[in-house]
Amino acid sequence: MTRLREALNDLADEAPMVSLVNVAIAGHRRRRRTNRTVAAVAAVVLLGVGTTAAALPWSWGDHTAAPRAADTVPDLPDGKVGLIGSAYQTPCKLDAAERQADCSAVEWRVVTRAGTTYRVPQALVNTTKQRRVPVAISRDGRMLAYYSRQAQAHVVRDLMTGSEVTSPVTVKEERIGIGSMFVVSDDGRYVIFDPREGSKDPGLLIDTRTGKTVSVPGKYEAVSIKDGVAELVRYIKTDLWLMPVTGGGAPVRFRGVFIMFSELAPDGRTVAAMEYRDMKKRTLTLLDAKSGRTLRKVAIRGLPKNGGLAGTSIWESGSEVTIAFSDKGFMITYAVDVRTGQSRKLARYPGKFPRVTLPGAADQ
Repeated sequence: MTRLREALNDLADEAPMVSLVNVAIAGHRRRRRTNRTVAAVAAVVLLGVGTTAAALPWSWGDHTAAPRAADTVPDLPDGKVGLIGSAYQTPCKLDAAERQADCSAVEWRVVTRAGTTYRVPQALVNTTKQRRVPVAISRDGRMLAYYSRQAQAHVVRDLMTGSEVTSPVTVKEERIGIGSMFVVSDDGRYVIFDPREGSKDPGLLIDTRTGKTVSVPGKYEAVSIKDGVAELVRYIKTDLWLMPVTGGGAPVRFRGVFIMFSELAPDGRTVAAMEYRDMKKRTLTLLDAKSGRTLRKVAIRGLPKNGGLAGTSIWESGSEVTIAFSDKGFMITYAVDVRTGQSRKLARYPGKFPRVTLPGAADQ
């Protein structure tokens, strides 16, 4: 079965939702996944007409990494590597004879902030059911976390020392479902694994040192971890849940349909999100994660005329939050001043396919 057919079947398998809120969110998820599929097919077609599976160039600050052939990209070495700026999956190849995508050679790669690309062959890319397996990067780019098929567990690698910790908690590969999400704390101690976005299957917060786990209630989309002090759980409807590592806490309800929640701001209570009806307006909504109150709306200025918002992420400072923007086949990150709405460009990455993972972001 081709990857395209698998993706279409995945969409068809999703349970119908009846409330207007769920319809809105389901529509957003369908469009996002369909865009991924269309982009994937486009990438495969391009490969079929003469391009090779190479590390795609992108810029980090003023530095642009040069493209290189697949067979010249080295494996992630032992020891110190340096902070990384992103991770991405290589594209599938087109099998002209079979007229289908050959994804057997797809792998995860990381790109350091200095522009060096490394293969990470030990990081599982797809399950036996062809479900995408995510990797995670800590907010500062120091920690890389991935799922190891050999260990049947998650591994956290410190890229500044080369040390690795394999989680003592076994996670069966078949638990990794559609839209699975994964994040790692800044200190590398905690990871959280969400088996399937929007499902009732609970996520799992894991202490990789002790093996202690905390079950995260079902139907949660993602988690941002700040050194295991407080977790921000993003609900797919209108709730947020602030949870200490030991568990507990209660959801906070907002008035409106919000998606694309950022992590907690440095003040410990503000989050930026997109209200679904404001998507085309390019407007951020600032919310109080403890009271549920809407603080204000901020119109984003300085973005390209074409393209659209793809998500929010970490805070650059107490006044600037990072957003992801998709334009002309590239993903671009901007820092947005939440006081004025003015944006400034941070970096540009390859498009939605191959998939790109950014520091501190559960999914982009």
